[in-house]
Amino acid sequence: MKAQRFYLSQGVSVREHEDEFYIETLKNEYKINRTIATFIGLLDAPKTAPELTTGLQALITGASAAVVEPLVAKFLKDLHRLDVVRREGEADLVPRAALYEPGAQLGQYLITELLSLHDDVQVYRATDGETGQPVVLKLFSHKPESIRPDTHLDDDFEQFQQEFDIMRALPAHPGICLLHAYHTEPYHYAVLEYLPGASLSEAARNVNICEATATELATQILSALAHLHGHGIVHGDIHARNFVVDADRVTMIDFGYAYRVGISEREQLICRGGVPTYMAPERIKQHNYKFSKQAADFRAEVYQIALVIFKLYHKELPFAGETWLERAASIATYDFSLHFSPSVPHEQVLLHALQKDPQARYASGQELLAAWQQALAVEMPALAVTP
Repeated sequence: MKAQRFYLSQGVSVREHEDEFYIETLKNEYKINRTIATFIGLLDAPKTAPELTTGLQALITGASAAVVEPLVAKFLKDLHRLDVVRREGEADLVPRAALYEPGAQLGQYLITELLSLHDDVQVYRATDGETGQPVVLKLFSHKPESIRPDTHLDDDFEQFQQEFDIMRALPAHPGICLLHAYHTEPYHYAVLEYLPGASLSEAARNVNICEATATELATQILSALAHLHGHGIVHGDIHARNFVVDADRVTMIDFGYAYRVGISEREQLICRGGVPTYMAPERIKQHNYKFSKQAADFRAEVYQIALVIFKLYHKELPFAGETWLERAASIATYDFSLHFSPSVPHEQVLLHALQKDPQARYASGQELLAAWQQALAVEMPALAVTP
């Protein structure tokens, strides 16, 4: 019997960004490690599992077929589930076209640029015809009448609406992206504040941020998280790319995984995703490729926000490992005290926030912000003011 061949789905690409790798599909984006990126590179043409095993073996020094074969089988199974690869003979995925071209009008907004395109959500830069100001439009790309109840698409639509219900109810804060408006015709779409600048991940790596500016930005970041937690909201996807830095201002974005504390899962969707490297240790499993079904909570986000601030000061996260299992082991065991001086109060605050045991951390963003401000008041009183 002829061995089955596998190939990359239409629209799949791998990009490297700041020494990290991402797969982009027609529907989603996934963070991956270098080994998986290398494996995907072998699929430049359809190949069988044995061919992929031979190819990967040649790229991994000293790897035996006994080690590589189950790894290839695992990769193919997972990548097929995520629509990254197809089996020969399967129908390929059909890309969704952009609904609007530059120059098109959507309500009072003139489309100027397509920013991202996924199966369910399209994001555009536009100009508000009434104010002349640039805005961002985040659009659910299916018309409401096409969404059948109790389907995956219905869940996606509910999650889209929940994101902006939460933003609408949240009092304004200078460190959180503004929701200007929400429209339901001809598609559901949100009108968001346009934020110039770069992601914190890019800024930390490419911009020379002095320590005083980094401390001011860190205070703004912590103030934004404290504002969320103070209103009973978990962001759900804290990582450095979800903060935009423009000079001395930083803004939290993307509430797609946000949920309200104290409301049951029967009344809202609670996503359990996130960027794996930023997940708190209690949410990952060190010895396999699975993640805990536990959703992010306040204490997990205290850890995650401290990682974001660590990256702001140190430019890179400290975790090692080319494979996920190696990276997970590093997350579970890494000693952050190597980076923090006992005599520097704000560094000890970060160390407290980065404890492996969630009960040993600050209980919420408000507690973390209060401790941070107290530390800065000792070190540098002028920077200890909440923005």
